[in-house]
Amino acid sequence: MSGKILVAVDMSKMSEEVFAYGCSMALRLKAEAAFIHVLPHPTLWRGYEPWLPPEIDAEVAEIARKKLDYYFRKTKEDLPELENVEYKMVVKEGNPSDVIMSYARENDFNLIVIGYRGQSTIERLVVGSTAANVARYAHCSVLIYRPGQQII
Repeated sequence: MSGKILVAVDMSKMSEEVFAYGCSMALRLKAEAAFIHVLPHPTLWRGYEPWLPPEIDAEVAEIARKKLDYYFRKTKEDLPELENVEYKMVVKEGNPSDVIMSYARENDFNLIVIGYRGQSTIERLVVGSTAANVARYAHCSVLIYRPGQQII
C-alpha cells in the first residue's frame, strides 16, 4: 500500500465526480481511502432552535451518510473492480477546512483530494474557500480536483 487518501466531498454538484476520482485514484495507487463530509457548525442554526426538532443533527448526518453511499454505488457502476472494496465514510460537524485537516492529521493521511469549488458562495466570501484553506494549511499534500483536468 502506497499511502492514505482522504477525499473531501461537500454534496455540491461536483461531489459525485470528486468521489469517483478519489475511488479511481485509490485503486490505481493501491492506496487506502476514506471519504469525509463536514456538516455545518450547529451555531448556523442559532435562533431556529424552537422550530427545529432536537434530533435534527442526527437526521442530517444520516442523510449525508446515505448520499455518500449513493455516490459509492454510482461509482461502482463505472468501476466494477470496486465491488469488493470497502472505503471508510466519515461525517463530522464543524468548520469544513479545520475538520478536514484535523481528521487527515489525526489519521495519518498523506494526501487530501478536494474539489476546487464547493457549495456556498456566501461562505467563500465571508470565510474563504475551503479548498484554499486546506491547500494552504494542511500537513500533507493536497490535490485540488478540477473537472476535465485529471490525469489519473
